[in-house]
Amino acid sequence: MAGNDLDRVRQRLGDRYAIERELGRGGMGTVYLARDLKLDRAVALKVLPAEFAADTSLRERFLRETRTSASFSHPNIVPVHAVEESDDLVAFAMGYVEGESVAERVRRAGPLGVRELVRLVQDVGYALAYAHGRGIVHRDLKPDNVMIERATGRALLMDFGISRVISATAVAKAGLTRVGEVVGTPEYMSPEQASADVIDGRSDLYSLGLVAYFAATATTAMEGESTQRILVRQLTEVVPSVGILRPDLPAALTAAVDRCCAKEANDRFPTAEALVEAIDQAQLAAPEIPIPVRLLAQELLTLSLVVVFIIAIGWLLIINAPEGMSTFDSMLPLVILFGVLLARVLQTLSEARRTAVVGFAPSETMRGMRATVDERAGMRAQLLLDPDVRKRRKRTIISALIQLVIAVVLIKVALLLRIEVRPKFYRMGVPGLMMVISGMVLVGLSLVLLIRSPFRMPIGERAFRLIWLGAPGRAFLRMAARGVSRSAASGSSQSIPVHAPVRRAEPAPAPSPKTTGPTLATLDTRLTELERWRAQQDT
Repeated sequence: MAGNDLDRVRQRLGDRYAIERELGRGGMGTVYLARDLKLDRAVALKVLPAEFAADTSLRERFLRETRTSASFSHPNIVPVHAVEESDDLVAFAMGYVEGESVAERVRRAGPLGVRELVRLVQDVGYALAYAHGRGIVHRDLKPDNVMIERATGRALLMDFGISRVISATAVAKAGLTRVGEVVGTPEYMSPEQASADVIDGRSDLYSLGLVAYFAATATTAMEGESTQRILVRQLTEVVPSVGILRPDLPAALTAAVDRCCAKEANDRFPTAEALVEAIDQAQLAAPEIPIPVRLLAQELLTLSLVVVFIIAIGWLLIINAPEGMSTFDSMLPLVILFGVLLARVLQTLSEARRTAVVGFAPSETMRGMRATVDERAGMRAQLLLDPDVRKRRKRTIISALIQLVIAVVLIKVALLLRIEVRPKFYRMGVPGLMMVISGMVLVGLSLVLLIRSPFRMPIGERAFRLIWLGAPGRAFLRMAARGVSRSAASGSSQSIPVHAPVRRAEPAPAPSPKTTGPTLATLDTRLTELERWRAQQDT
């Protein structure tokens, strides 16, 4: 069946798109990776199911909604490039995001870290603010509809308008629900959407709160054995605080997610802009580290490695100095190494002065450099949570140990093949020499593989923290900034925000569910309609 669909798509759209492979399949259509032949770029081509394309009214409504979302231009929204129609086939081409959805990311590597979670909420909040400002409500915000770009970590929202269109028909098999005009994924549907009430942007904020809950805990807040049970829970049960399962989250982030998940729309953030502003004011997002500070940090890291290297070489020269060598001769190589070190120090000092000239005070530069090492530490912590990375590390260790065993065998065999020509002097043939060289190379490779771990702080970074984030670093930056007029550079100053310390507030006890008689009566009526509609579909 999948092969027939692919052949049909290639036959109808082959003159515009080269279909490469299937990316995913669901009740709302199939997504293919394709190449736009006219513009020579990769796109994600979403083809709607044939039953949707055959419905004239649905087709027109879909095209209208898709054209609306195609007018969007926002860095956190997957762009729609084109809509394609061909007989019974309707498709649209959207930007191809090299990455994975939030659902895939959590299934692969577990819950998101604090930084990733903050960025997810912030990025999707920006996207919703943009769409709501243009009168569009997403109505099907869920982990599968949020992509995380692999290269940058940016979150992008996709499938705008699709759920609104699908509400015109029955898609029970897609995991969607329909009671009157109720549409969406039950686990991420707001109470007002579940009861077919009038909705606005605050409905999307509720869905975003549940997506953030899933991303933070790897569990779905509102689950049930049936669609009806999930809808009942959405209308009657309070979403548990995300802080219960993630006590490590900053109090402000926990409060923001919990507020998004409030049952009453008036208790949520009034707009997506308000949510983003709350995140900004709490200074939860990682500070943007300016490029001059990043470049200086890299220079200082390189200088740290040079210092470690020169100390190691100097120590080897001293302990291996031949007997009878004069003091001057033994110190000459050290003088050369000192000259190399002095040149690198002066070059780095010049780089630090340029950073001061463009407007960064020593204290700001120090905060930026500290942020870079914190960033690296966060990346290592995230890698430690990734099971794929842990598996690769285990395979690397096994490979390194095998190489060590092979190296020992090669060197041992080579030693057995050598011929003693006189006491303590040996002759070795070419095969033996090759074995010794190969063995020593394998020893070097295996030692690097064993010592250099993605989970362990490198030696250069340890030296960086010890030297440049301490008193020597502060003195170095003050020396570089000496004579630089602060007022002259203030126009280009780009201070780095200081994170206020955050304390985790104990989660407040969840209020008792608020359920009114009319709400339950409405729910009961709609569930009856749902069962009647499904019975009609089965006959």
